[in-house]
Amino acid sequence: MPRRREPRPAPALELKTTRLAGIQVILNSAEHAALDTHLTTLFAATPDFFGGEAAVFECSRLPADAASPDWVWLAQELKNRGLNPFAVQNASAELAAAATQAGLLVLNQAAPAAAASAPTRIIDKPLRSGQRVYAAGGDIVVLAAVNPGAEVIADGSIHVYAPLKGRALAGARGDTAARIFTTQLEAELVSIAGVYRTFESAPDAAVAGKPAQIRLADASQIVIEPLHPQ
Repeated sequence: MPRRREPRPAPALELKTTRLAGIQVILNSAEHAALDTHLTTLFAATPDFFGGEAAVFECSRLPADAASPDWVWLAQELKNRGLNPFAVQNASAELAAAATQAGLLVLNQAAPAAAASAPTRIIDKPLRSGQRVYAAGGDIVVLAAVNPGAEVIADGSIHVYAPLKGRALAGARGDTAARIFTTQLEAELVSIAGVYRTFESAPDAAVAGKPAQIRLADASQIVIEPLHPQ
């Protein structure tokens, strides 16, 4: 009788190109040694393949009681190999807290059931590279430029009445009805409810440098269109 083959264990992490843009880094293990070994093997043949492409850590396959990965180390290892991880998604509260401490954004984390809507947050000064503002539970209005490398995050919608040159992440806790509005679209990355799009050069000509809105269609597809369509 032929011997039954045992199923191969899942690799410590997997890379998946999303339908819209960017890379998902799917974590099957949080163990440092397993991740280190697999990273070395995975990138051995193509160390510079990705060229700085944005990446998100997908945590849904990690056990509920898994210890947190060393996020700082893991993010740096991927940066060294040409990826640019900026966020985690579908993470437990413990994993999300550790990721936040490491400077990563948290996407698709459910808000507490009893959370009340927060007042709109208003920012009236330019945001410089490295600055991050977050409107928990509500919308955010920015009255000055969001410069490259700056991040605007809101659980609700984002309104930028100035050039949007950095990153804007609306519906950060899963609100698919959230939108992003700006009077001058030059963004590096936009995201709604964890669905994101990056811009390697510039947005489409119809909206580049112009008033635009970003929304979701069918809860899964980023739509970018003129703010005042003809």
